[in-house]
Amino acid sequence: MEISTVAFLTSSHSPFDDRIFYHQAKSLSKMFKVVIISSTENLITTIGNISILSDNRYALDKKKKIEFFNQSLSQFEPEIIICSEPLPILAALKYKKNHKKVKIIYDVTEWYPSKKNLEGLQYHKKILTFFKLLGFNIYTSSHCDGFIFGEYYKSLPFRFLFWFKKQSLISYYPDLSYINYQESKLKPGEICLGYTGTISVEKGIGNFFTVATTLKRKKPEIAVKLKIIGWCFNVTDKNSFDKLCQEAKNIDIEILGKQDFETFSDQLLDVDILFDLRDLDFENNHCLAIKVFYYAACGKPVIYSGIKAIKREIDVNKFGCFVNPTDTELISDYVINYIEHPDLYRHHSQVARKLAEENYNWEIIEPQFIDFISTFQS
Repeated sequence: MEISTVAFLTSSHSPFDDRIFYHQAKSLSKMFKVVIISSTENLITTIGNISILSDNRYALDKKKKIEFFNQSLSQFEPEIIICSEPLPILAALKYKKNHKKVKIIYDVTEWYPSKKNLEGLQYHKKILTFFKLLGFNIYTSSHCDGFIFGEYYKSLPFRFLFWFKKQSLISYYPDLSYINYQESKLKPGEICLGYTGTISVEKGIGNFFTVATTLKRKKPEIAVKLKIIGWCFNVTDKNSFDKLCQEAKNIDIEILGKQDFETFSDQLLDVDILFDLRDLDFENNHCLAIKVFYYAACGKPVIYSGIKAIKREIDVNKFGCFVNPTDTELISDYVINYIEHPDLYRHHSQVARKLAEENYNWEIIEPQFIDFISTFQS
């Protein structure tokens, strides 16, 4: 089988998702025609050698969504299909009935089922839903020809069940060409603390504000600014966030929504320290937060919850520190230590960027990704 076209199928990611479009698709487009088929928004376009076909009219109808995927595959006739979730695998399997040589790869980057799938359900229904979705995931995965894993812990169930299938670990390292890097230096008398991503108590927004107010109490002469780049998924999170903003006294707060991938790093240029103080529950503890690699590439010191998955991948203590996310008194002392020792801050900034350049960038792992896809040629 000679590969000419590779298709990406996703039912929950934007066609311009950083992993799918800016890394995997762009890399493969150097060798093949690439199409990204998504059900998250309405868009038909072509960028270079990448076609994008996205339609969200059937967001709540799984059967129609599968049919949309299947019809789109018939239009482009790919030899390899990379699926980001279990549902698109069903469409790929339907397409494969009439295209026997097609290879299906599951790119596993999320827990499925996850907490999001079970929110708001009563206990007994939560248990039933969990096992129903788990069974669905195992069923669809069993029909795949290979796996790509974004991180170690999420790979373990698949490595155990499908050890005999082709698989490769391709992490979330950033392409440095999209990072606007400038050497970070603290300005006397002020500090800018940054938070990006989902805004919720579970993801650490409450801890982040507590650190800021504690810092202001300990160092009233320091101008404390918060830069928040993120979004709330529901009304409860929005109300909690609004209350935190109202209660933060004598603190300058700048709030930005979602940013385009190509300009995201521009918004971090004036941030001094970046935070992720999420709860250390099972799911968070075993999720490799992508942001840490982007923060390092931007040359920013970080203060992070002691997440098990991150500890396995990168030593944050070389350019920041791991913390108990609720120990806000100690965390504020770490910030003060940077303020009082600007040489330490500058050193951590330089180390962060050096780690990104030498070990944690897409240019290093791109050949591995392309080679893995090429192994499906026969």
